[in-house]
Amino acid sequence: MTLASILFEETYELPFDPISDEYRVLNDGNPIEITPQDAEHILMHHNKDNRPTTKTQIGKIRRSIEDKFRLDGQPITFNTDGNLTEKQHTLNAIRCFPPDNKFKFIVAVGIEPDCFSHTAPAKNRTPRDEVMRKDPSCQKDEYATLTAILERQGKHKLINQCTIADQWFLWKDTIRSGIATCKSFFKDTNKQVFTQIKSTLHAFAALSHLQYNEGHLRLILDQIANKVNGKSKTPLATTFYDFFRENTGDGPYGHNTKKSYLFFKILCTAIDRIKENDGGEIELGITMETLADIDDSPTYQRYFNQVPLTNG
Repeated sequence: MTLASILFEETYELPFDPISDEYRVLNDGNPIEITPQDAEHILMHHNKDNRPTTKTQIGKIRRSIEDKFRLDGQPITFNTDGNLTEKQHTLNAIRCFPPDNKFKFIVAVGIEPDCFSHTAPAKNRTPRDEVMRKDPSCQKDEYATLTAILERQGKHKLINQCTIADQWFLWKDTIRSGIATCKSFFKDTNKQVFTQIKSTLHAFAALSHLQYNEGHLRLILDQIANKVNGKSKTPLATTFYDFFRENTGDGPYGHNTKKSYLFFKILCTAIDRIKENDGGEIELGITMETLADIDDSPTYQRYFNQVPLTNG
C-alpha cells in the first residue's frame, strides 16, 4: 500500500479518537506516538476550525525537529467537535518527514469550541524570556547591551530563543565590565546625554574591554562629561559632541537606529584620536563626506568582529 493510499483511505484510523465531550488527557496522560501519516490525516480530517498556517513558522519547526525533536510538554489538543486547536504548525512540519518516523505527544480532547475567542492569549516567549529563564540575574540593560552588540556586528539571526542564551553566557562578564565603565559618565552628566542610545555606549565599552581600550574610552567619556558640565573643553570632546548633536535630532541621523550607527562610528574614530593625544588636544576630524571611510579603518573592523574567547 502506498503512502497516498493510506492518507486517503477512508478506513484509516488514528491511534486515538479526537472526538470527545469530556475534557481529558488521553492514554492516562502518557505520550502517544504520532506518525507523519497520522499528522496528515489529522490535518485533512480534523482541522476544520483553525487559523491559517504560515510557511515560515512551519519551516522553523521542521528545521528544529531535524536538529532534535524536543519533548516540550505542549499537547496536541482537539475540541469537542474533534477539530485540532493546538500544534497545527508542528503537525504540518511532521508530515514532511519519512513515514517510519514517530513523535511522542501528550494528546488532550474535549476542549471547548471558541474558547480562544473568550480567553486571554498566553504571552509569547521572547529571546529575553529565554535568557531570564537560564540566568535570572540578567538585567534589562545587560540584555539590551547584548542585542546592541549582536546587531552592530550583523548577527541579528542569533537573537532568537534557540541561540540567545548561549550568546548571553559568552558575553556576560564582558557586558557587565562595559556597563561598569560607563557608570560614572552617566552619573557625572546626570543622564543628560546619550541616554537614548545607552545600550550602544555600553556595547562599545564592552568591546573596548576586549580590545584593551577601556582606559582610552574612559578618557574620552571624562572629557565629554567635562564639556557637558562646563568644566573644560578639549578639542576632541568639543568636535565629538558638536558633530553628534548637529547630525542627530533633526539631522540625517535623528532616528535612534541611525543615531546608534553614527555614534558607534564616531567612538571608533575617537579611540584613534585619543591614542594620538591622550589630553584630547586634537579634533575628531571627520565629516559626513568621510563618514563611510570609517568602515574600512582597522579600529572599526576590530570592533565589528571581536568576540570573547571563552564564556563569561
